[in-house]
Amino acid sequence: MYPIPQTDFKLSDVDVSDAQHIGRHVEVPAMQNGPLYRTMFPRSNTVTEAQMEQITRWYIEMIEDAFQSQQERFLKACSIDGTPVGFCGWEVIEQNHDQQQADEPRNKKKAHKLSWLPDTLDVDGWVALSNNLRAERCRVLGISTVYAYQRQGIGSMMMQRICEETDQHGRCAYVLAAPEGVPLYSKFGFQTVGHVETTHGAITSMFRPSRRSR
Repeated sequence: MYPIPQTDFKLSDVDVSDAQHIGRHVEVPAMQNGPLYRTMFPRSNTVTEAQMEQITRWYIEMIEDAFQSQQERFLKACSIDGTPVGFCGWEVIEQNHDQQQADEPRNKKKAHKLSWLPDTLDVDGWVALSNNLRAERCRVLGISTVYAYQRQGIGSMMMQRICEETDQHGRCAYVLAAPEGVPLYSKFGFQTVGHVETTHGAITSMFRPSRRSR
């Protein structure tokens, strides 16, 4: 058991109505210095205000889609006044599911979002990196129960909750971490098992073995 972080924040489930605030004030600001975002938007340092608004709107719509699809699970951390200040999400893939079936909803969501893309998005770079990240996940896990991703937020508080749940069900866990996230995941027992290199830095592949609670 990990020590429970002492904070004034409260964890709760998300609602579709949270997508606007989370996208604009939590998700996009947290991503901007990471290798994934910088690969997707290599000219991010020179985008105009209008282009930045387009990028933010695109992220908000993807978050709304994710909340509505219910293929993944999400938590928000809120301040005392109820304002979301942190956000994380994860996906559970059961071992007895065929990998193609597990990936099908995600592929459908991606196809829906291709109806429009930000003008500044490097599509080729995004697709290439996405393929590399998917290949790394398959290399480490194969067909397995997987914790797919966690966004920046009230990190320790959220990881406490998620690790308790994975331990309760005896699941392993996996994350592709931006450089600033590696110390946090290490604190909760994730071990580095590989890297996906980008021109803007490495994305670290980290694995946490199953630890069934007693």
